[in-house]
Amino acid sequence: MTTILPSEKVRLRREAMRRRADAHLRLSDSAGKLVQSYGLTLLDGSAGRIVSGYLPIRDELTPIPLMLALLKTGRTLALPVIDTKWAPLTFRNWLPADPLVAAEFGLREPRPSAPELIPDLLLVPLAAFDPEGYRIGYGGGYYDRTLEFYRSQRSVTAIGIAYDEQEVHVFAHEPHDQRLDYLVTPSGVRTFGP
Repeated sequence: MTTILPSEKVRLRREAMRRRADAHLRLSDSAGKLVQSYGLTLLDGSAGRIVSGYLPIRDELTPIPLMLALLKTGRTLALPVIDTKWAPLTFRNWLPADPLVAAEFGLREPRPSAPELIPDLLLVPLAAFDPEGYRIGYGGGYYDRTLEFYRSQRSVTAIGIAYDEQEVHVFAHEPHDQRLDYLVTPSGVRTFGP
């Protein structure tokens, strides 16, 4: 395995996020609908009943059309919550009309009174991804810790949501990195092996 310096990971993240911003300007109106279509096809017949999504910040590709379509299929939605810094995320029930509270990093989260849920499917935001299904997040490691924790206890499916332009081709994986099971982009679905 090739090692990667922290400064190189920062550079890859910065470049991918610049490309993401450009893609968002060009494609944001149609990208969420395309991800909805591909995501519904991917998850058709899936046993996963509880889906954790996310509310996009900055120029992240929105998973909201897919989340709302999954809600109509009888699935339960949740959003991630940072209860403890540097610990795995927790997830709380969410419906579109539910009030949210401001949180760290410019995030919005369900209120603490919302029921905590354990998701079967996680829609995962990212800064960059590689051809093997590994992602570069924003540097906090929250999704890697969360996936490692859940995968040590039960089956959980991680589905990255991204613009195709966020792909990087040179990315060394660190021991804590968790691979995505699938990636949904405006051009389709990518499947990654075990």
